[in-house]
Amino acid sequence: MGIVRVWAGSLVAVLMRRPPVSGLRHSAGLRQLVLPLVAMEIVVAFLVSSMLPPAARPVHAATEALLVLAGLALVAAVLRHPHGVDAERLVLRTGFLGDVTLPRSAVRSVSPVVRTVPGRGPRPVPGEPGVVACSVDGSLNLAVHLDPPVRLDLGAAGPVDATTVYASVDSLPALSAALRTTPPA
Repeated sequence: MGIVRVWAGSLVAVLMRRPPVSGLRHSAGLRQLVLPLVAMEIVVAFLVSSMLPPAARPVHAATEALLVLAGLALVAAVLRHPHGVDAERLVLRTGFLGDVTLPRSAVRSVSPVVRTVPGRGPRPVPGEPGVVACSVDGSLNLAVHLDPPVRLDLGAAGPVDATTVYASVDSLPALSAALRTTPPA
């Protein structure tokens, strides 16, 4: 139910036009995939509804409305939960699947990467001890290098002493600038 609460809260915040949350956006690829699919679903729903018997149309309309709302809520959740940088920590968020909080004193550098790691949310990278991925999808474009290693509790996967954390960010220069202008405490 936690995911549903995050999605619903994020969608309500967008619909009520609450100010955007400050931070560094991520998962542009996911947003660019989901929004056209939602638009196509709306069109297809009307076409399919016209072919259904009148008695089935209300059930179909309710199902389609929930599907469209779920897609929009997914996008809203990612937008309303950006990465955060302050003097004490770097928080890499997935929108609704959790986050990884790193002490700023341990962040040595960030670099661009092109990686794909199977899975969703914070998870260990298979075959690479000490490496963690934190994203909504498998595509990653950022490596955060840590020294000393940071112990991260990844739930069912167990604790990991992370030396590198892979994530996705829409603008690597913006993240680098935020890290430079916010020195560690």
